[in-house]
Amino acid sequence: MSDDAFALRLARAVADRIRPLMGTADARRRVGTAHGGDPTYAIDAEAETLVREAFAERSDVAYFTEDEGLVVRGSPRRLFLVDPIDGTRPAAAGFETCCVSIAVAPFGAEPALGDVEYGCLVEIATGSVLEARRGAGASGDRAVEPSHARAVRGAFWAGGFRGQPAVLTATVLEEIFDAPGSEGAYFDQGSAAYSLACVATGRLDAYVDVGAAIVDEIPGARAAFEALGDGSILNSVTYDVAAGALLAREAGCAISDPRGRSLAEVPLLAADGSASPVATVCAGTPELHAELLAAVDRGLERARSLS
Repeated sequence: MSDDAFALRLARAVADRIRPLMGTADARRRVGTAHGGDPTYAIDAEAETLVREAFAERSDVAYFTEDEGLVVRGSPRRLFLVDPIDGTRPAAAGFETCCVSIAVAPFGAEPALGDVEYGCLVEIATGSVLEARRGAGASGDRAVEPSHARAVRGAFWAGGFRGQPAVLTATVLEEIFDAPGSEGAYFDQGSAAYSLACVATGRLDAYVDVGAAIVDEIPGARAAFEALGDGSILNSVTYDVAAGALLAREAGCAISDPRGRSLAEVPLLAADGSASPVATVCAGTPELHAELLAAVDRGLERARSLS
């Protein structure tokens, strides 16, 4: 079995295992703390157990999961970046906006997002599959066709607020919150991977996550984020976005960091072996992407005046 086929089979198996647990009382019981500082819930632990058992059957393997961090055995050729449940809280609440996300990249010195060769996302609630291969396009059970929206006015877009200081984040995103008007909508779906998949399939026009940029660029922001995260910064990281970003690129979406720079050079793993933080702006068209970047740039300048 190829590594890509193994990844998809594992993603489907996790989705099948987790689906009956969605929305149950036990799903949201906290049982520990993940490698990056996020709470681990009972529904996470069940998914992580299945992933660990699947990789235990492989002798030469490197994989990274939210709870375990990096595991290397033997002489692996490829690295699996696994988020067993991207959208733990929606899954625990019984909502649709969650998926299993697995990205596969060559294992070697300093692999980056641009090195990801394969990605798959399996919606936990529905079992729907989306796949992407670098340079070979994207496909799946849903039609891969980004929207044609060119302006923020009227846009349907998603982002994330959990773990981010509300006033600071809203200041940066003020124009994007306000511009859609009564015609548009903002969604906090609780899953970066699911949101990126929605942009690739045209269910959303855009996805904007500026948390990591705020931490890097706004004086005093790191302390504010750490206060909300009990000492950790709970921004999106590479295991959240690696498969979704590949899917979006292969679907023809415009995707970058908030400064318009390619995400290709973002290391999959930081120097300490943790997953690297990622800030993302993704849109179905270059025109909307450019408008979002300009709005975020002005928002970051406003936020600096508050610090």
